[in-house]
Amino acid sequence: MSRKDPSTACCEDMLIKIKLPDTKASDITLDIQEKLLDFRSPQKRLLLHLPHPVDTTGGKACFLSEQATLEVTLRMKREFDFINFA
Repeated sequence: MSRKDPSTACCEDMLIKIKLPDTKASDITLDIQEKLLDFRSPQKRLLLHLPHPVDTTGGKACFLSEQATLEVTLRMKREFDFINFA
């Protein structure tokens, strides 16, 4: 076990969960930019400004149809210092 948890300054990934009742995976459009997540479906739109810059090429998204939830995992771009290097 490491010392990392969602409340520490040394987290590497950001997890975003979006509840989407009555939505199919094929209806989802997702665009990730360094400081912005743009989600679109026929029923909903979300333009989310991210608190940290992210790597736009290394993320992954998974639609969990049983929970009607989209989970987006993004690797944060962080400078290494004595706080988040451990």
